Amino acid sequence: MTTMLTNPAESPIKIVPTRGGVTSPCTDTAMHGIWRKIRRPFRYPSCRSCRWEVYDVNQAGCLKCGRHHFCHANSVDSTCPLVTCDDRTRVCLITGHVLSEVRHADNEFYDTVSLAEKPRVTHDISGEVHAIVASFLMGDRAKRCREHENAKQYNKLSLHLYRQVRRFKLGNGKHIPCICQLLASAVQQERYWRFIGEASQELVTQCACNITSCILKLQATSGRIPHGTRLQEMVCGMLYMLKHGLVFRDQTLLSCIPEIDKCLPHENKIEAYFGISSKVICMTENEVKLAFRETYQH
Repeated sequence: MTTMLTNPAESPIKIVPTRGGVTSPCTDTAMHGIWRKIRRPFRYPSCRSCRWEVYDVNQAGCLKCGRHHFCHANSVDSTCPLVTCDDRTRVCLITGHVLSEVRHADNEFYDTVSLAEKPRVTHDISGEVHAIVASFLMGDRAKRCREHENAKQYNKLSLHLYRQVRRFKLGNGKHIPCICQLLASAVQQERYWRFIGEASQELVTQCACNITSCILKLQATSGRIPHGTRLQEMVCGMLYMLKHGLVFRDQTLLSCIPEIDKCLPHENKIEAYFGISSKVICMTENEVKLAFRETYQH
């Protein structure tokens, strides 16, 4: 039985099957050794940022230093950088290999077991919500966002004012200009000016209390509280909902705080400064409205 190896310049290794589709047995180390012989010489003996090439289902090699990455079959021995998908499967970021795991649902095998109803546990999320709100309104990223966006507005206003002064000088060179009139003309050149203000500690506390109250009301309807990244995204979406509030059938579910509009950047800027997609705002609003609508209508 023979094995034929192809040696393309920029393509993964292919093992051509022989004798009815059965390939010759080869260990992981030997497979990587074959890959190294094809891809060598390597530029570096070792590197920090590897450029991986996947040549097997659970194996990859670095094109810079020849490093070997192998995905183990279980999560105990795994050394891969993993990411959790929506269906709770864990996948290697390098090879895309899915770890083999057995997951059991909470409602399995209930036909032969008598269970008592679990008491509902209310988690204290006020401190976590307050920290997230403070980071969005008073944190380092918020400060950097406020400085950059306001600097853009000031530069735009300076440019319009310079044009107004230059136009006045060309038409009325012998007269003294009125700075107030020129500044007013410069402001009128733009329909919408958005300068981001600095939030106070009282505003942060007020927003955090309203968002916490709304999330606890959601817990009473759905029975669960978001955690981690999902909680951060929900708080971000509710911050923008505070500009108009949320009222359903004469019941205030989220108070209206108009002052928050002056302290938040535009929706399309949060991904650049905070790393959160702007779609989160619309998704959170739809999720909250749907949950309350289903609860109060039924």
